Parts: sequence; C-alpha cells; structure tokens
Amino acid sequence: MDRQIDFSLVIVNYRSGRYLAGALESLGRAEDVRRFEVIVVNNDSDESRLLAGLQRVFSFRLIESGENLGFGGGNNLGVQAARGTIVGFINPDTLWGEAKLEAIARLFQSDGALGARGLSLVTLSGQPERWSYGKEPTLARLLRHNLLPFLDHVLQGQADVLPTVPEAADWVSGGALFMRKEVFEMIGGYDERFFLYFEDVDLCRRVRERGYTVRHASSLPLSHYGGKSHPSSEMQKKNFFASQDRYFAKHRPPIERTVLRFCRFVRYGF
Repeated sequence: MDRQIDFSLVIVNYRSGRYLAGALESLGRAEDVRRFEVIVVNNDSDESRLLAGLQRVFSFRLIESGENLGFGGGNNLGVQAARGTIVGFINPDTLWGEAKLEAIARLFQSDGALGARGLSLVTLSGQPERWSYGKEPTLARLLRHNLLPFLDHVLQGQADVLPTVPEAADWVSGGALFMRKEVFEMIGGYDERFFLYFEDVDLCRRVRERGYTVRHASSLPLSHYGGKSHPSSEMQKKNFFASQDRYFAKHRPPIERTVLRFCRFVRYGF
C-alpha cells in the first residue's frame, strides 16, 4: 500500500529539461523527502531521453503526455496521479532555497477557507516578479497599465495589486501555486482551453466563486529564471493575447473584449 504523503508537486516540462535538475536538486536539499512526491509531466517528446536520464539521479514520477497539452492540460494530467492531500504546481525553472512545505501545510491547516496559496516568485537576484499575483483583469486596469505608465510608476506599479487584507489577491501565478487536492478537483481543475497564460487567473477566479480565498505568501520566496520555454518573443505574445481574449470572453462583459481587441490592433496590428 502506498504511504500517505502531504504534498504532490507537479512540474510540467516543455523545453526546460536543462533547468529541471537544479529545481529537483534544490527541492531535495531543502525539504524532507518523506512528505512529498514529485510528478513531472513531459510535454516535449524531444526531451524524453533527457528526463529519463534525470530519473536515474532524482526520484520523481515521469508521465509522458505524448503531445504538448499546454500548461493547464499538463498539470491536470499530473494531478490524476497525485497522492498528496495538497497539490503544488511548480515551474521547472525554479530554485527552491529554504524549506517551505511545513509553513505551507500550516497555512492550510489554520484556515479552512483558504483555496489557493501562491509563493512569492523572485528573480535570481532576489527582486520580486511583478506579475506573480494580482487583481482581477479588467479593461480599466489594462488601459491604466498600458496607457498611463507614468501613473503606474508613481503608484509603485502594484497599486491595484496590493489589497487591504494582508496577502490577499484575486489570482496567484501557476508557477508556484498550492491547493488542496479536493478543492482543485471540485472546481474541475485547469480549464484546458487556456493553452498558455491566464489559466491560473481563471483557476483562481473559480476558486473564489466557490467561496474560498486566494492568498500570496510574500514570506515564502521562490527563485525563478522566467520565460525559458518560449521559442520566441513573438510566439509568447501571440499565446498571451489568445488567452487574454479567451479570459475576457469567458468572464468579462462583451464590450470590454471588443475594446481590448481594437486597442491591441491599433498598437500591434493584430
């Protein structure tokens, strides 16, 4: 019989195999390996041999998806194999640093209404990543960030991110996101129609719609290389805008999506 563990850490790999060894090594060095399992979902068949080699050094379950399922689809596949009561979604291009799992477990144990908890993503130099958590995306917020950068700077860039409730957020990044497995399954997991980007924003919105809270843990940093799986900045931008359109179509008034697409066409030509 499989022993009970606290955490299932799901890592989706796509063109990130060269960073995965560092993530696994740092995790194993910082944490008690008896309380967690690592599930790596490989969305990149070109790196299958590399990941099989890593299995000879590190302990993790490797699931070959057979195709690129996207970030949400890969994580959903990983959770199907998860045995932990808490699932954590971790980017492969991260470095764990100090122990965090005990503190995360206590946060969930002390707050039954906690639905999702995100770690504080920081650069390798220790600077906070700006978009590791935030408020609900709206047309008004996007226009302010894009058309009024000076005002955004004066307001220190996080004016409509920093809430009155400590560590409260509308969404946290899927690159370092923890949930009770039962809550994840209750809301249906990630919406796989979001191939890349906004799947975490959508997930957290559905968590809040079920009456749970979303929090970011500023005291628990996770170092992140960032953007290492994108083939090009142009493809990254197209994936971002496609998911942005889908999110606004799913959750925002139609007029907001129409104005958003018009503004994007004026600025970018597509």
